Amino acid sequence: MKTATRLLTIAALLAGTFFVSSTLACSSAAWSATAAGATVGDPTGSVPRVNGFCGLEVTGTGHVVDNSPTDEATFIGRFYVFPKLLGAGTHEVFAAYSDESGTKLFSITYDGTNFNFDATAATGGSTSVAADPTHWNLVEFKWESGAQGSAWVNADALTDPASSTFDSGTGSVDQVRLGAVAGIDANQAWFDDYESHRSQAVGALLAGDGNSDGNINSGDVDMVVNEFLFSSLAGGVPDCNLDGNIDSGDVDCVVKIFLGL
Repeated sequence: MKTATRLLTIAALLAGTFFVSSTLACSSAAWSATAAGATVGDPTGSVPRVNGFCGLEVTGTGHVVDNSPTDEATFIGRFYVFPKLLGAGTHEVFAAYSDESGTKLFSITYDGTNFNFDATAATGGSTSVAADPTHWNLVEFKWESGAQGSAWVNADALTDPASSTFDSGTGSVDQVRLGAVAGIDANQAWFDDYESHRSQAVGALLAGDGNSDGNINSGDVDMVVNEFLFSSLAGGVPDCNLDGNIDSGDVDCVVKIFLGL
C-alpha cells in the first residue's frame, strides 16, 4: 500500500527568489495525467490560488488524474475549490475509482448550494454539506471500505468534528480525479492544494500565513501588503478572507488576527 502524500500546491519552480518573477513556472507534472481544459497558472495570469504561487483552473472536462493509489481500503483527501463560476446544475469536482479504467467508487459534486458526498456506487450512502459559493471552500473526506465515512466542509479535520458522515460501502481506491471530472460545459472552477493521506487527517491551511511559517505575525502583514500594493506574490496563504482576491480586505484580516482583534 502506498502511503506517500500527494500535494497540489501546483509545482512552482523558482530561481533564487522568494517573490514571483519572470522565472516562475507552474506545472501539473506531479500528476499522472492532465485532461484538456485544465490549466495551471498564477494570479498574474488571472488564476487565483490559496497556497503557494499557482492554482488550477478548469473548464469543459479539464481535470487532473492521480494513479498513485494502490488498492487503498482507506483514502483521505483534502482540497480547496472556488465554485463561484460553476453556474447552475450539479457538477462533479472529485471522483475516486477502483481501477484506472473508470469504475467509480465515490464522488463529490457541487450543486450551487451543497457539496454532495456520494458512495452509492460502492453500495454505500451519501450526504450533503452546505457550501460557500463565493469563497474558497475547504473540502476534506475520509472514505473507508466497510466503515463509516466522514466529510468536512470549511472545517478543520484535525480539530473539528466531521460536518457529516456517510456509509462508505466497500472497495478499494486505485485512481482519483480532481476538477471538471464529468464536464462543466462553458463554466469554470478553481482548485488548489490537494493532498491525500491513508491514515491521518490532512487539516486546514492557516489563512493569512503569507510566509508559511505557521504563525500570523508582522511578517505576514508585510507579505500581504507587498502582494496587494506591489504584486509581489506571497509564497504562503495571503488570501486571509479566502475570497479569491488579495486586497485591502486581506490586509485588514491578517492585521486583526495578528493583533488578536
